[in-house]
Amino acid sequence: MPSLFLWQNIVMRDFFIIVKWRSKEAARLVTRQGRKTILISSLAIIFLIMFSVPLIFYMREYFIPNFSRIAGLSDQLRELTGIDLKMIVITFFSAIIFSILLGSDLPVVISNLFFSDRVKLLIQMPVKKSTIAKVQLSEVLTTGGLPILLFVPVFLATLSGLGVSGFRFWLALVLLIIFVVDILCITSVISFAVVFLSRGRFLKVLSSIMTMVTLFAFIFTLRFMDFSAIDLARPDHVAEQFGTLQGVITAPYLPWTPFVNSILGKTDDVVLFLLYSLAIIMILEFLEIFLYPGVIQKLTTRPTGSIKNFRKEGRGRSHSFSGILKKDFLLLIREPKLTFAFLYPSLFVPVVVMANPTLLRSFGILQLLGLIVFLFSNYSTVTSTALFAFERQLGDNGLLFPVKRLGTVISKASIVTFLYSLIVFLVGLYVVSKASVYRDFMFTFLLFMLPTIFSLSLLGGYLEKSFGTRDTGNVFKALTLAGALISFVLSTLLPVFTTLPLAMYTTGSIAAFLGFLNLPAANPWNWIFGMAIPFLLWAGIIWASLKSLCYNFV
Repeated sequence: MPSLFLWQNIVMRDFFIIVKWRSKEAARLVTRQGRKTILISSLAIIFLIMFSVPLIFYMREYFIPNFSRIAGLSDQLRELTGIDLKMIVITFFSAIIFSILLGSDLPVVISNLFFSDRVKLLIQMPVKKSTIAKVQLSEVLTTGGLPILLFVPVFLATLSGLGVSGFRFWLALVLLIIFVVDILCITSVISFAVVFLSRGRFLKVLSSIMTMVTLFAFIFTLRFMDFSAIDLARPDHVAEQFGTLQGVITAPYLPWTPFVNSILGKTDDVVLFLLYSLAIIMILEFLEIFLYPGVIQKLTTRPTGSIKNFRKEGRGRSHSFSGILKKDFLLLIREPKLTFAFLYPSLFVPVVVMANPTLLRSFGILQLLGLIVFLFSNYSTVTSTALFAFERQLGDNGLLFPVKRLGTVISKASIVTFLYSLIVFLVGLYVVSKASVYRDFMFTFLLFMLPTIFSLSLLGGYLEKSFGTRDTGNVFKALTLAGALISFVLSTLLPVFTTLPLAMYTTGSIAAFLGFLNLPAANPWNWIFGMAIPFLLWAGIIWASLKSLCYNFV
């Protein structure tokens, strides 16, 4: 008992003290902004409401009833053929959750655990290294898992439609939270392996390894969930093919299988899933205690380059706009911490399409388009935020006057816009070459992505100034929780209410967009959502960001 109490007093006390300090710090960073916080938060809330209301209507009227019919069919099939459609559907969604979280968490975990300025600060204090790891991972749990917020309502609606209700529904929600924690632990274990293999020396190699791991996760999931092998034209073989698919995607060695069994199984399956989760946590705890201290000590004591000469060269020199553009472009290309930010979305779409060509057919093209928008919008904001954070790190204070500051801001936004627009255009050409029937709409859509990316590039600088953590060593954690949440919401939903409706309005298909919003396809709604709202949102974000970044107020 005394030893247990001492362990709790030393480890857990330090953990909660640091978390409390971080929470107060984040609250001060938010409240000090005054009307800036109110303005940008209100815009994010409006976007959420505009997106959530029609989504809830769609789920209640179409999504849940369709899965209710699948549930009824599943019971009949299970009796006749042994095929459990419920398990196949829940496994499909669980695998998507796993791949999305692994892909979004891995760069955040590596950056937060091994390359954060806050880690360098904490190791100078009388705090155990394992406690530091727990604190850093707790931040990842709150910010790295933001992409799954869009998917959790869909997953819960699926469970409701499949007949999971009452106590089992709330138990499934608790198990889902545990599953998310398990994915974070698995990602952390992988991050230890990645840093160990790269030895923390070659950050470009580290970025390449992160890219390969995350792409492999998506490809692995897509190949396992490939329904194209089922030939519906031969009904005598459909049952056999579905049975084979069920055996593959529910194999016991897959990381989501214990979670799926705990939702659909009995008490023994729930206990087995909890033991599985405990085993993963114990493995991570072992790495935190015995491996993390040595790795972080080597990384933080390794000598780094100095920026003293750069600062001296920058003082008293009148930089031309072309020189600023060149500086920002070289920083973006050469900085290893930013390599992943544009390497990953560049390779994602071609590799995923090669892994699952069915995405280029009918409804799959919409899924692929959604992935393109989601990736490039969010990574544009992340890259812009990182560029502005690096400028703060370099201490280039000679360019803070309004006129010159405008040039530096436009330079960073232009570089990010050029790079991601080029990548988006090349990816779009690749998709069009595989699915030429969507040529006109795709080119129109890609054209209207340019002002969206430019707006998000300026928004990244605005968020870094208003919600920045000042942690320049951690590119993927440059914003507070509030800033990261606002960045994620605006980056995800801005293209939905600007690029998409404007492209549909131009090509004469705005009725489908208004139908999703449950609005009539007639004026003035056509003009309001197809023209007015997109241009007002672009102009408002660009104006507010430039005013804040160049003149220190909104």
